[in-house]
Amino acid sequence: MGLGFIQFEFHLIEDYMNHMETHFERELKSIKSEYEKFHKSEEKDKSDYSEEYLNHVQDSFIDNIFMFNDVYIKSYRNAQIIQLYSFLEDVLKRGCDRFAHFKKTDYKVDDLNGNNDIDKIKKFLRQSAKVDFSLLNPEWKFMDDFRQVRNLIVHHKGIIKNNDTVNNSDRKFNTIKSFGKGRFKLKNYVSSDYKFEIVFDNPIFFKEIIRNIESLLEKIGKTKIS
Repeated sequence: MGLGFIQFEFHLIEDYMNHMETHFERELKSIKSEYEKFHKSEEKDKSDYSEEYLNHVQDSFIDNIFMFNDVYIKSYRNAQIIQLYSFLEDVLKRGCDRFAHFKKTDYKVDDLNGNNDIDKIKKFLRQSAKVDFSLLNPEWKFMDDFRQVRNLIVHHKGIIKNNDTVNNSDRKFNTIKSFGKGRFKLKNYVSSDYKFEIVFDNPIFFKEIIRNIESLLEKIGKTKIS
């Protein structure tokens, strides 16, 4: 599957993510630093400004912080979730298509039925390449949970419902909650008791995604296939 080239692609993706995260971090520090300087200035310096202007500075600071955290960073990280999953899907499908061409199999991934491309890919690998998926864990389990997170971002703008807040028996919600520990947080959505928004507040999670994709592809590449 060209693991060397795939690793190079990962290197480029990771470099891009590091660049963007560093940019956001610097910009936020700059905004906070400028506000702290203004806030700590002597009262005699502030006396030259009207209360209206001082309120304007305060509001501008709050607006800038909101834009970076809730718009720029949020949009960027959500987009990265989609990109990383699409990258995995594309690499796996290309590998299956190459295998089908080399082995001259009776069908390709696109010929199979499934709820989504990953289901079709899994079916192809199991039936045609005889891949033992028990050997692909914990990476495949990680990717399955990651897929659910990605689907929530794509189809529901990252909003998930807890349909049983009394007994906490909502399986889908509990799966996402368990997977999210130390990776992202679930924030109450618009003061709702049962709606939550996925917020990617930990950039390390994205490095974990890359490591799991790399490890999964290496395991598939080393699997003895017929």
